[in-house]
Amino acid sequence: MVEPKPNEFSAPDWVKESESTAPAVVTLRKKIVTTVIITTVFSFCIWAGWFELGRARSGNWRAWVYSFEWPLFAGISIYLWRRIIKGDPIKIPKPDFSQIRTIPSENNDTINDGKNF
Repeated sequence: MVEPKPNEFSAPDWVKESESTAPAVVTLRKKIVTTVIITTVFSFCIWAGWFELGRARSGNWRAWVYSFEWPLFAGISIYLWRRIIKGDPIKIPKPDFSQIRTIPSENNDTINDGKNF
């Protein structure tokens, strides 16, 4: 690993490490555990949406938002479950280091190294 110069931005190691493009290996045990967890989460989200719909119909105007929000969370959980089961890792985009510039500190004499935040 190349040591950064003083007052120069350095990315964390997890960003510098190259990611493999191959799908992650998902064992049968991981699939079963993930399916049980997602089934529980999905069931809770659908129940919570039904519960909030009942509250909304009885006059609670804020519950209308929640009655649509909980089923949305259920759909997101199914989407994530499918990605996890397929072994498709969630990729974190790497920043473009050429676009990062140093930010001068308050007195404009030195470069801010991030220690005074």
